[in-house]
Amino acid sequence: MNIREVILHSSNYEATKHFYCETLQLPILEENADSLVLQAGESKLTFVADDREQAFYHIAFTIPDNKANEALAWVRSKGIEPIAKEEAVQFPFPNWNATALYFYDPDGNLVEFIAHHSLSNGTGEPFSSKDIIRISEIGLPVEDLPAALQQLNESFSLEMWSGDGRQFAAVGNVEGLLIVIDIKRPWFPDERMPGMFPTTVKLQAERAGSIELGPKRYRIESISGQA
Repeated sequence: MNIREVILHSSNYEATKHFYCETLQLPILEENADSLVLQAGESKLTFVADDREQAFYHIAFTIPDNKANEALAWVRSKGIEPIAKEEAVQFPFPNWNATALYFYDPDGNLVEFIAHHSLSNGTGEPFSSKDIIRISEIGLPVEDLPAALQQLNESFSLEMWSGDGRQFAAVGNVEGLLIVIDIKRPWFPDERMPGMFPTTVKLQAERAGSIELGPKRYRIESISGQA
């Protein structure tokens, strides 16, 4: 499964625009008065200005499997403080064969760089924004996780890749994951309780279609094709 585009709402639009364009140096694909489309490797990341509520999301980007340490140094060189938990700022996930780091953007979104070592996509070049390969995860907190899993499976033939299926489920595969969590389960690693905010996710999955997931906060669209 590939995540082709994620559309998020931003209540701190100008600062968020500066962060992703100037600090993270993602190229602008399209811009108008109240929305911004960025190139995040193979994916598009879109922000829509919306000051009606303080929305915050969890979003992850795939980086080369051999660049976890360089990515950490690069983030710090940009003046971004990585999120620490028990003094650790890098987090190995043995079950996923991956290493991740986390930080906040100006909207308070929980942003992750994750190196999946099973992908063997390493590079010998110094780490830069060009090493943001794609959007690999988008968080979708829900009130009824088993029902959400059933809906994703029936609509797009998506299966749970990791998780217990009750509080946490990573749906898809190593290339792209919907992180479906129970609304009462805090995010890792900052232990912040999640919220449900308007989100549009455009996928490439086995089956084409579109659904509204949860209390009509999430719109999931898919084009068909193996990814």
